[in-house]
Amino acid sequence: MKKYLLIFTLIGFSNIPAFAQKQELISKKYTYNTLSSYQKSLLEDVIALDFPKGSELSKTLSDHASIRNITRLAEALLFRNQAGDKENAITILRWLLKYQYQDEKSPYYGMWQTNATNDRKDQNWREFIGCDLIIIYHNYKNTLPKDVVEAIETGLVHAAKGAMKRDVTPYYSNISIMSAFMMEYVGSRFKNDALKNAGLKKARAIFNLQQSNGSFSEYNSPTYYGVTLIGIALWREMAFSEEMKTMGRSLEKALWHETAMLYNANLRNMAGPYFRAYGMDMQKYNAIIGLWMAVALDSENLAPIPGIKGGKNGEMSNLTPIFHLGLSIPKGDLAEFRSFTKPRYVSKIVPSNYTGDTLKKVTHQIEKEWMMGGLWGNLRKWDQIKTGTIHWKAADGSIGWLLVPGNAKTNVKVSQKQMGIYLADASAKAIELFVYSKQATVGDFTDKNWKLPSMDLAISTSLKRSSTEKGKPELVKQFVEDKSDYPFVVRVVYEVPANWDVEKPLLEITPKK
Repeated sequence: MKKYLLIFTLIGFSNIPAFAQKQELISKKYTYNTLSSYQKSLLEDVIALDFPKGSELSKTLSDHASIRNITRLAEALLFRNQAGDKENAITILRWLLKYQYQDEKSPYYGMWQTNATNDRKDQNWREFIGCDLIIIYHNYKNTLPKDVVEAIETGLVHAAKGAMKRDVTPYYSNISIMSAFMMEYVGSRFKNDALKNAGLKKARAIFNLQQSNGSFSEYNSPTYYGVTLIGIALWREMAFSEEMKTMGRSLEKALWHETAMLYNANLRNMAGPYFRAYGMDMQKYNAIIGLWMAVALDSENLAPIPGIKGGKNGEMSNLTPIFHLGLSIPKGDLAEFRSFTKPRYVSKIVPSNYTGDTLKKVTHQIEKEWMMGGLWGNLRKWDQIKTGTIHWKAADGSIGWLLVPGNAKTNVKVSQKQMGIYLADASAKAIELFVYSKQATVGDFTDKNWKLPSMDLAISTSLKRSSTEKGKPELVKQFVEDKSDYPFVVRVVYEVPANWDVEKPLLEITPKK
């Protein structure tokens, strides 16, 4: 078994650039007073999201508040610690700690839940809020009132027991990593060996799964790679077990390497395909890995986030645990986030329990001015999955893109020059592609060539193109975070003949930048 893991580990890391193999680590710890002006502005935006200047805290603490964001608001106020911050944080903590299910017979045992529509009785809130409360407890327990500390302690024990009862699979990367930490921390801190051992067991399973191919199962997710980094930073900083700390440092370094390998600093985006993504352009929505990069780069001009005015700005609350946990990043990886180095082709096999192949095949080609990627073997229908992607930089600096959606109809693979789209669902009668380009018109899409601003896409296919339509929000809203972009998205539909040979590509697309 050890030999098997070693072989796959070497295969998994074979595409990592040479500079990433052995690197000096850059480590930084943060306090509010040591933050740069840019980093402070990010934290102030986090606080303003739920508690704008001049507003009353009572308006923030309503049954419609997201309890995850409220927890991080208390965390941010304690970190800033300016006039009134500690007192407001204590008020928030007393309010939110009431909302936990503490009945062990409840399916939501250990969860915190308000009536907020965006909380949705989401069992993952157990891990998110539990880990943030551990950060608060770990850093501020000696300065908080006794009743608050005791309520946090009680709540954490229930949350950890609920996590052990749920026993989320290691394939659910971001949640399992937080779950393992919470159980190990709470079990060690409060002398509960069952919890501690469950946490360590899960941590080892997560580590071994990642080592089997060098990647996490939630592969290449601009949002959830950021959550995963928070989770393994918790291992690194706060786990009681030295074994878990060591595993955390190893996983953290590996994830930074992989992120650097897939990131294009010139386009300020990660290359697709994405196993989980909320959009196609990190400059339009706040992906959590982008928040980590923003902190590490400490430059608004380089950070791949839109900030408080962009899509999914609620995700900016993740900056609060990031500042508490600090940075540990290989020097060469940080340099890769600053400027593009060289073109690269990446091919990986990723273990995944999404419907379809248990080992998904992914391919990426990353050039300075454009990049593309494909996913093979997925049959899960989910708009967060982006099966095929092409990105390029337009003359005005904006990012154009092509998307093959995650509707389980297609498999995609790319070579260094070309994207091939194949049939995955034999019952499919049509496939669709989406293209975003600000100046493109429907007339730019011909049978052989899509001549777009700053990018030509040569098309090779025998399929009949049944429709090409532009600017219909109901067709594209699941792919675009910024509603102002709806008018620029073109949907192209092709008919698929009956009994199509799955070995034969439906389309081949060749970018010509």
